[in-house]
Amino acid sequence: MRAAALAALVLVLAGCGSAASQTTSSLTTDAASLVPPNADAFVSLDTNFDSQQWRTVADLAGPKLKLGELKAAAGDALSVAVVGKEAVAFAKPHDEAKLRDFAAQFDKGHDHYTVQQVGDWSVVADSQDVFAAVRAAHSGKSLADDAGFRAAESALSGNSLATAFIKGGSLEGLGSAKWFAARLTGDANALQLNVQAQSPKQAPAAYRPTLLRDVPSGAIAAVSFKDLDHTLAHLPGVDRYLGLSVAQLLPALRGEGVLYVLQGTLVPTFALEVQSPDPQAAERALHTAAAKIEARTGNALVLRVARYGSRVVLTNGPPSGGATGGALVDDQPFKDALAAAGAPDRVTFLAYADVQRLKPLLDTLTQLVNPSSSSPPQLSRLDPIATVVAFGTPSRLVVRAALK
Repeated sequence: MRAAALAALVLVLAGCGSAASQTTSSLTTDAASLVPPNADAFVSLDTNFDSQQWRTVADLAGPKLKLGELKAAAGDALSVAVVGKEAVAFAKPHDEAKLRDFAAQFDKGHDHYTVQQVGDWSVVADSQDVFAAVRAAHSGKSLADDAGFRAAESALSGNSLATAFIKGGSLEGLGSAKWFAARLTGDANALQLNVQAQSPKQAPAAYRPTLLRDVPSGAIAAVSFKDLDHTLAHLPGVDRYLGLSVAQLLPALRGEGVLYVLQGTLVPTFALEVQSPDPQAAERALHTAAAKIEARTGNALVLRVARYGSRVVLTNGPPSGGATGGALVDDQPFKDALAAAGAPDRVTFLAYADVQRLKPLLDTLTQLVNPSSSSPPQLSRLDPIATVVAFGTPSRLVVRAALK
């Protein structure tokens, strides 16, 4: 299984799921003791596929996540590792034939997946070299002996649906952290993803998101950020994704900022507000961005740019100097969502969305930007989600989805 296939598997499983007849998942040294020490990533899953969390996850992931087949193939445990360009899976099936049938679904071209027994684990790989490396790790040095892995294992202690370890050097463009560790937890009310990074040397500084007080009460979504220009300047392909020159936009993203969305009659009202160290440059940049966005939407959106001292606002609604009639930060649902996620006072970013109120607006925006397109079917997968909160600190990322 190629590394690209593993990425898809991790998104479907670790990003969505639960894991072993054990009721929790952790970076246990049991399976890791078979993983070669040069592995780039390791994912461990809890295989209680009959749980409510798994069913919720299956609703979010769509039909590609086949719980019945996973349950039959995995048995009592399931882990996956990336070794070079290959991926290798470790399972404890009750019926190895079902694991073989499941593995065969990934056969493609020269890739042919087989199952071999190593210790008390059934190992799935498509290369004899990988099987040899697994046997060498089983009898010698393995990922379980790696100091970074042991540190990540300690950081991820506690009940989890899925856990993952990734060596920092294998993720280009994500800073200088030596490793990343992720933990997915869940209950009947929410799914929460926690990601930690070990000693990032160039982590963004934390700040108090004061501009959130300018977001009106009842906002459907809000994203607080600071010095976003530093991040966007190093991300490839952003120009193509945004449809405008990042170099022209960067002056508008220096300093603290907030982007928020309000429900409108026909189209949503949105505003981008920036407390800029150079408000004149920010104003020019937002005027340029506004002209490009208007042209891209066939002038269906009429945008305005206003400046209030050091604050500059881009909006399709009437410009204002701040929230009137109450602020989002005083709304009880907003406060409850942040408290449940454990959001601290100082963050590197913070995002909030009322998903059910946001869904129809996403559909409207899709039609506005591309009138010939239909509503994306992925939007229906958001049905089980009530709110989403995400925030970062210099060493941690948290995403919490509260369920209806």
